[in-house]
Amino acid sequence: MDNRCLACHSKTVDLLIDKFNLQGKVASDFSSEVNHLLTDFTHLSNPYLALLIHRLAKKKIQNNDLYLEEKKYANAILFSQYEKWNSFVTQQNEPLHIASKLAVVGNIIDYGAHSVPTDIPAKIEELLALDFTLDDRAQMFAEIKKANSVLYLGDNAGEIVFDKLFIQHLNHPNLTYAVRGTPIINDVTLEDAEQVGMQEVCKLISNGHDAPSTLVDNCSIEFQELFRKADVVISKGQGNFEGLLNEKKESLYFMLMAKCDVIAEMLDVCKGDLIITKNRKGDYGI
Repeated sequence: MDNRCLACHSKTVDLLIDKFNLQGKVASDFSSEVNHLLTDFTHLSNPYLALLIHRLAKKKIQNNDLYLEEKKYANAILFSQYEKWNSFVTQQNEPLHIASKLAVVGNIIDYGAHSVPTDIPAKIEELLALDFTLDDRAQMFAEIKKANSVLYLGDNAGEIVFDKLFIQHLNHPNLTYAVRGTPIINDVTLEDAEQVGMQEVCKLISNGHDAPSTLVDNCSIEFQELFRKADVVISKGQGNFEGLLNEKKESLYFMLMAKCDVIAEMLDVCKGDLIITKNRKGDYGI
């Protein structure tokens, strides 16, 4: 595992200790146990290590939803602007292109990658001026148009408001939006999705697992079948990319912002770049 990933996991622990004001033995035990994970389990994927760290954090802190308030806030502040953004998208010459860009720039709201801006709406406005570095939108839209079924893998609360907007404009009759099985970081759950009315524009499903990613073999049988049978899969966010980068599925598209140098290097882009790219079927230089 890249040492930069280990440093990121360690930073997560420090932030959780500070966020919940852990003291004394509780804090030291938490740090010690995470250090053990990071030393002895480097063969595991980043998403699975993050899962183990956050399971441990929930136990130590005695809190099953560590970012509940942050999720509610991000959902509420962006959902309050939904009609504004919908009107903006509708007025564009190519509404789907701008709706997809909003979905990608919303990916900045990620406590796992330590990338959440202080002023979320202002940052969205700023990022919207960027161009895509990898841009397979036209091909993705064409495949979706012909697809009998589409599976959209959600990532974080807040950004799901723009996922909803994008899905509304895709207007596909058989699109399913998948969320995490239980709370993990600020990743979207059924409760979070329902808060922004996602069920109004598509079907909802839990993937049955609590990784901050999509680890297909660990998910529910129902989800696995849906993933395998879907004509097109849209994978949103960096966490889902990490979990699926070895997948061989043909019609799999990654929509994300490259929020760290490790992921940027895999994709041959720069940190902060906007990306919509078709799956390379495991060919990411690792």
